[in-house]
Amino acid sequence: MARSRSVVIELLLIKILAPVVIGVVGYSIVTHTMQAAITQQVTTMQAINQQAQAAQARQVEAARQQKAAASQAIQAANERYIEEARLRGAAEQAKTQAWYASYKPPKGCDNWRTDAQMVACVEQERAAKNEFDRRWAAGQIPGSVPRLQ
Repeated sequence: MARSRSVVIELLLIKILAPVVIGVVGYSIVTHTMQAAITQQVTTMQAINQQAQAAQARQVEAARQQKAAASQAIQAANERYIEEARLRGAAEQAKTQAWYASYKPPKGCDNWRTDAQMVACVEQERAAKNEFDRRWAAGQIPGSVPRLQ
């Protein structure tokens, strides 16, 4: 009877402990599975975050390069404008010097005595200047460059 009592106690222990052991093992498996899933999610989120940061860094760099290129283009345009203005000024100065070197007022136009004489001298100078400008534009005066029409 002692033996059957021992078997009964063992069976009772098995009936009581089996669900506990199964529950603990099941809990352990579920916990391990959840930890693995959470670890995988964290790893995935870190990878996504790194990709987003890299994409943002590329966008920032592209914007910086575009801004630098635009700045260089503006600077080059300004330099061209300044050089063109300098050349126009030099050309205008050369034209003015050529005009004064070539124009000799007629006798009596250096000291007007009447209004009619002044008007005649101014008209003569205007006509001479217009002819000079026409010849300058045509490249017929030394130092002038003909304009392309």
